[in-house]
Amino acid sequence: MNKRFVLAGAAIAMSVGLVLTGCSGSGTSTATASETTLTLSQSAQPSDLSVGNFGGGDATIYLSVYDSLLTQDINGVLSPGVASSWKTSSDGVTTTFQIRKGQKFSDGEVVDANAVVASIEVSRKGIGSAGQLKSIKSVAAPDDSTVVITLTQPDASILYQLAGTPGAIGAPKYLTATSSKLEPIGSGPYTFDKSASAIGSLYVLKKNPDYWNTKAYPFSTVNFRILADVTASTNAMKSGQLDFMALSNPADAAQYPSPQFNTGTLLPSTTAVIVIDDRAGTVVPALGDVRVRQAINLAFDRKLISEKLVPGGLATAQMANPNGKIYSKDLDGEYDFDVANAKQLMADAGYADGFEVTMPSDAFSTQFDSTISQQLGAIGIKVNYETVPIQDLFTKLYAGTYGMFLYFNGFSGSDAKDMGQVLTGSFNPFNYTTPELDSLLAKANSAAEPDQAAAFRAVNEYITKQGWFAPLVDIGGAYVSSKSVKYTPSVATYINLLPYSPAN
Repeated sequence: MNKRFVLAGAAIAMSVGLVLTGCSGSGTSTATASETTLTLSQSAQPSDLSVGNFGGGDATIYLSVYDSLLTQDINGVLSPGVASSWKTSSDGVTTTFQIRKGQKFSDGEVVDANAVVASIEVSRKGIGSAGQLKSIKSVAAPDDSTVVITLTQPDASILYQLAGTPGAIGAPKYLTATSSKLEPIGSGPYTFDKSASAIGSLYVLKKNPDYWNTKAYPFSTVNFRILADVTASTNAMKSGQLDFMALSNPADAAQYPSPQFNTGTLLPSTTAVIVIDDRAGTVVPALGDVRVRQAINLAFDRKLISEKLVPGGLATAQMANPNGKIYSKDLDGEYDFDVANAKQLMADAGYADGFEVTMPSDAFSTQFDSTISQQLGAIGIKVNYETVPIQDLFTKLYAGTYGMFLYFNGFSGSDAKDMGQVLTGSFNPFNYTTPELDSLLAKANSAAEPDQAAAFRAVNEYITKQGWFAPLVDIGGAYVSSKSVKYTPSVATYINLLPYSPAN
C-alpha cells in the first residue's frame, strides 16, 4: 500500500467487495452547498493513523487528515501539496521543494520546512513507509520554505511515494505520540472529529477551512462507517444511508434503478494476490525454490476465480496495472492452469509429497480462503489458516510471520510506483532481493523517459517468472452512488476524496 499502502476492498461486495479494494465507499450528502455531508464505508477500521505507520488498505481517511508533500489528481498526475512546486536535478538524485507558506496544522503550529523534514525522517523509519523511502539519502531544510531531498541513486517512483502515505506531513510534536495512532494531527483538507466519532465503527472528518485548496474538497463533513458485511452495506446503500458503493460485479448495478441512483464503471484498481514473501525459504523452506513458487502459480484456475469469486474481474498472472504501459498480455499466459505441470515442478524440487504452510485468515482473505486451500491442496500443499484480527495483521506481516498470504495491491497511476510498492513494505517484509533484480531496478529508475516503460516491463517480467507473487484477479467492476453525489472514476482509488463532489 503501500503505500501504499494501500493497500488496498472494493467489493466482492464487501467480502471482496468492501474488502477487496480496501473500501467500498458510500455516503450521504445534504442538499445545501454550504453544509454537505458525504458518508463512505470501509471494510476495516484504520489500524494506525500515525505518520510512518500506515499499514495498508484504504488511505482516504489518512490522506484527508494529512496533507502530503505532493498529491495526485484523479488522472494520476503529480500535483502540489504541502510543496507548492518542486524541481529535480538532471541526474535524478536531488529534488528541491518549495514549501507553501501560510499553512497551519490543526493544533495551530506552522507548516514549514522543518516540519516536513521531521515528518519524512519519521516516515523513513516507520514500519509502514520505510521501504518506500529507502532510496532517500538525506532530507534537509536550508531555510523555512525549502526542503532538499537527496537520493542514493535515481528512483523513478519517489515523487509518487511522496504524494501518498509515505509523504504525509504531521505536526512535529505529535509525530511519535501514541495519541496520533487514533487522533492524527495534520494540515489536510479535513480534521478528525473525535467527539463525533466512535472508534471502530464511525470516523467523522470536518472540513478544514484553512486548507490551501478547499474548493477541491466541497463536503463540510465526511463520515466513514466501518461495515465488514456485504449485506449490511447493500442494505445501507439501498436505504439511502450511503452515497457510494463499489460493485465488483457490474451486473449488480441492475439492483439500483436510475431514478434513485447513479451507476458507472470503475477502472481496474486492485489485484487480489497471494504474496509469496518467503523467497529465501526462511520460514517455509520449500518457498525458497523457484520451482515451488511456479508450481503454486500453475495450481490456480484464475479464470474460474474471476468468474465465481470476482464476477467482472480480470484473471491475471502479473502485478502490473492492465491499463499501464508495462503490462504484457503475453505474460498472463505464463501460468495457465496446469495441475500436472505443477505437480511435476513440486517433485523436481523435492516436494512430491507436498508440505504445509500457515496463512493468515482475515477480513481481506475470507472470500478466497477455501478456494486457495482447495487448489493448493490439489498439488500437495496443505494450508493451515490462522485467524488474525485485521488490526494485528500488518504487525504480523512486518514481523515475517508468514511465508505467504492473500493481500490486495492497489494501482497508483504510476508504473514505477506500482513496481516499487510491490517490492517493499508489506509486500516484501523479509526485504528480499537479488542481484538480478537490483540491476533491473537500477536501469529502470535511471532510464530516460522514452525508455522507462520498457525497463520497468523487464522488472515486471522478472518477478513474474520468479514467482514472487501468485496474482489471481484484477478487480474493477462498477459503482453505485446516490443522486446527491457525483463520482468521477480515478486511476488510483481510495487515496483521497477528489473523485467525490456534490451532484448539484
